[in-house]
Amino acid sequence: MNRDQLIATYEQQLNRIQGNRMYSDHAKKVLSAQAYKKAQEGLETLRQAELDSLARQRTQLQRRMFGTTSSSSDPNAVIARRDANDRAARLDDPREAATALQRAERDGDTVLAQAIAARASEWGWTDVLDTYAADRPGFVRDVEEWNALPDAEDIGWKLGHTAQFIAPTPPGFDGAHLASIDWYAQQSLDSDEPAPVVPSIFGGEAA
Repeated sequence: MNRDQLIATYEQQLNRIQGNRMYSDHAKKVLSAQAYKKAQEGLETLRQAELDSLARQRTQLQRRMFGTTSSSSDPNAVIARRDANDRAARLDDPREAATALQRAERDGDTVLAQAIAARASEWGWTDVLDTYAADRPGFVRDVEEWNALPDAEDIGWKLGHTAQFIAPTPPGFDGAHLASIDWYAQQSLDSDEPAPVVPSIFGGEAA
């Protein structure tokens, strides 16, 4: 079930609860709060799944661009990659990186060339990256795909993404603090315990 389907099912459930004349106002609040909690749990699961999928996409692209997609257990290959990463990490000037990349390409050292390109990407050395990409159309496509992905660390994107996975407030709780919904979700349908006084998000008190 996707986000839209989950919210549609939740809203249909709320409508059925509100339209049932057999329920008291208290019972309607209890059932609506329980429906909200369940819907919100489902939405949070979907939100996290999207973040996990995005992280996997980024990891796969990084491996295609700067690493290896194989799971080789060859110790020589592991040592070669580690050595290449160490050598690239010592580069702190784009001119040195460009020279090192040219030498690696000339020697056919693909692993070192990848490590240098990764270093250039970290430091924003676009000239070095352009040189690396010149004869690698696959790399260019991967970069374009990477750039098309949202930045999960961007605060604005985080807020917007999170807002998409918040269930609508159930009837009777408009302006209420989430603590009020939590309290009702734990009550029995025929409970006569008075609801706690919780400050409204708009000021004043909310039942």
